[in-house]
Amino acid sequence: MPEAASTLTLRHAMALDFRTSRWGPRVALVGVVAWLVYEWGPGNETVTPWVLANLLDRYDGLAAVVVVGVVAFLFTTVQQLASGFTALAGFSVLHRTAQASWQRLERSNSGLRGGWWSMGWAARVAVVFGLGTTAVALMQIITTGRVGVRVHARAVAASAAVCGATLAGISVVCAGIVAVGRSVDAWRSATDRLVDVLTRPWPWLLLAAVMLVREVMAARRAGTQPVAAGDPAA
Repeated sequence: MPEAASTLTLRHAMALDFRTSRWGPRVALVGVVAWLVYEWGPGNETVTPWVLANLLDRYDGLAAVVVVGVVAFLFTTVQQLASGFTALAGFSVLHRTAQASWQRLERSNSGLRGGWWSMGWAARVAVVFGLGTTAVALMQIITTGRVGVRVHARAVAASAAVCGATLAGISVVCAGIVAVGRSVDAWRSATDRLVDVLTRPWPWLLLAAVMLVREVMAARRAGTQPVAAGDPAA
């Protein structure tokens, strides 16, 4: 008899699901793990800013504001759609992983019980911007008790658009600040140096390392293993 999901850490739930599943669910598990590492770990917070910072190095003025805003929306929305629908497919067949992920998610945010459609706009922005559409997919499955991609496709699509629009708004403001800085002679040099630093990979790699260390320490305090350190085949 399989061990109850409530007694498993996320790492052990993934390992059990991997060992007891056929190849289709195993592939889904690999996709779910990859997106969990990317969204709940430091990946999303490092890759997207690096991409946008490189655009600021190529465009100036109003062109920079427009390009950065459009790319931020499209890049974020597309990847959030991919992660959300992967999560819907994976969590629908990987029950231990879904339950263990939900328990881990609830420990970090207790305001997820009502589901996406019961939230106000501020709460929706906070959830999807902070945790991504993988969290929305999981929240919908657990709170409704229904599985399947079609059942929750609208919630995932809406949350992806909200995340894209939020990041686009933030990016437009940042690009506008850079554009103003470059338009003032006294600020141009400092602004160019700042953009030059932001387009290099090492600040984002350092940020990723700091966030990963923080994740490990938080997981140890909670008595769980972070997904970034988990090996589903272990």
